[in-house]
Amino acid sequence: MASAASKRTSDQTSTQASENSVSSNGGHPDAVRELLVHATRIQLATLTSLSKFFVGWTQAADRYAQAVSDELLSRAHGETASHELLGRLATVSSRHLREVTALPTDVVSHFNSELTKQAKPQQKQRVRRQAA
Repeated sequence: MASAASKRTSDQTSTQASENSVSSNGGHPDAVRELLVHATRIQLATLTSLSKFFVGWTQAADRYAQAVSDELLSRAHGETASHELLGRLATVSSRHLREVTALPTDVVSHFNSELTKQAKPQQKQRVRRQAA
């Protein structure tokens, strides 16, 4: 019978310990959820930024190809003198390089704005939770 009493005592102790660990871990699910939401926001901002980069790059490449084509056709039709062609192509290339080198800055700005834009609804939800 002594063993039955010690078993009951050990069962009660383990039950109390597990209840205490559940109540003390009450903040952990929220922290894990918040971490996962933050990681998801970063991933989504990264994906949209990458797509913005590739779209910008392809549009810049398309504009460059069109401008080079226009200059070459202009020369082929005799509208541009041969000594002007190289300067015009250099101007077109310079414009293209400016566009392409501006892309990383635009993408970083987009990434940062996506993170801050998505952070605002989270703050409103926290205020509602605290008020409730």
